[in-house]
Amino acid sequence: MLSLRRLTFVNLVYLFYSNNLYSAEGMPQFNAATFPSQLFWLIITFVSLYICMNFLILPRIRNNIRLRKNKISNDIERAELLKDQIEKTINEYNSKIMQAKNQADSNTRNAIEKANHDFVAQLDNVKKRIIQKINKSEEEIKSYKKNIEKEIHDASVDISSSIVEKVIGKGLSKSDLDNINKESSKVREI
Repeated sequence: MLSLRRLTFVNLVYLFYSNNLYSAEGMPQFNAATFPSQLFWLIITFVSLYICMNFLILPRIRNNIRLRKNKISNDIERAELLKDQIEKTINEYNSKIMQAKNQADSNTRNAIEKANHDFVAQLDNVKKRIIQKINKSEEEIKSYKKNIEKEIHDASVDISSSIVEKVIGKGLSKSDLDNINKESSKVREI
């Protein structure tokens, strides 16, 4: 396979030696007499194009490519930093949510324990007050019972005294009546 340079050289040689190939029809670019000037301007054109491309256009393209690569790499680095920051923020957020949840659970447990403790304390306090009221009521009942028994005793002594006085015609002393009443109470208890 022939390279491009060899192919171009072969074509130029062929055109140079075939002087009369197309010159008769009036195509000056194929006229062998104008080949040197055409080659001169061809070389000047391609050299100037090469210089222009090599020293003006390609450096700008390389510079733009380098700037784009730098910008892309900077953007990728910035994106990775932002990604890391976002992941860190998400982890902190999740951590704070877990802490808040744990704190809420702890506060709920503490509130329930405190409520239970307060309930038990109030229940104990109510029990104590109920026991105190029961004891006070029992004391009052005992006191009423003693007062009633005393009133019954006094009434029975008065009734006994008046019955004995009406039956016998003579009154008994209070101590005799108390002894009789006590003995009758003992008989009732049996």
